[in-house]
Amino acid sequence: MDIKGASALVTGAGRGIGRAIALALGREGAVVTAVARSEGELADLAAEAARTGGRIVPLVADLQKPESAQRAVDAARKQGRLQILVNNAGVGTFAPVAEITDEQWERTFGLNLTAVFRLSRAALPQLTDGGGYVFMISSLSGQNPGPGFAAYGASKAALDYFSHCLMMEVRQKGVRVTVLAPGSVATSFPERSGHGDDSWMLTGDDVAGALVDLLHTRDAAHLSRVDLRPARPQKRG
Repeated sequence: MDIKGASALVTGAGRGIGRAIALALGREGAVVTAVARSEGELADLAAEAARTGGRIVPLVADLQKPESAQRAVDAARKQGRLQILVNNAGVGTFAPVAEITDEQWERTFGLNLTAVFRLSRAALPQLTDGGGYVFMISSLSGQNPGPGFAAYGASKAALDYFSHCLMMEVRQKGVRVTVLAPGSVATSFPERSGHGDDSWMLTGDDVAGALVDLLHTRDAAHLSRVDLRPARPQKRG
């Protein structure tokens, strides 16, 4: 895909993986509509992108609100036909099942799955009108159950399944759908921060680099899932 001049929509762009992806796409010449809930984080992102020649169009929105999906797609459409959608926004809930509240469960699935469904559905008319690319930022947790990961892992497992179904529906229309599933990332959720040395972990730039590499892959080739792991994970025990 020719990234230069393409309209891209990146959610959860205020920090972490989403921020790294928005900056990377900006450096490649895309016009990036960046969605986050924090106006301050988006302003910092836009300023940093401008220093490296990138163009960020900030959009403050809460993607758990149904109307936000179409609003985000419409904003990206003003920059040209939407060609790249990055569903990155997510929330982490890490607790034993007995301690998870209804509100935490619904919020986790609302942002990690339902918001992705709404955005993808809203974007499809644009993406199928000439081809495009959808990236789903998932997690290895979706395929590796463990204590405390019931809500987060289940939401990512459901995202993986949804993504594969979508891929099978739109691949003949020139739309590629790729799941990017990182393992431990240093830009993790605040809920799990403060757990010691994180130098061995992946960074947001690692995920962003993989995404850009995929965009440069020949259009006839489709890598539908990429797992990213730290090269030398921390030893346990």
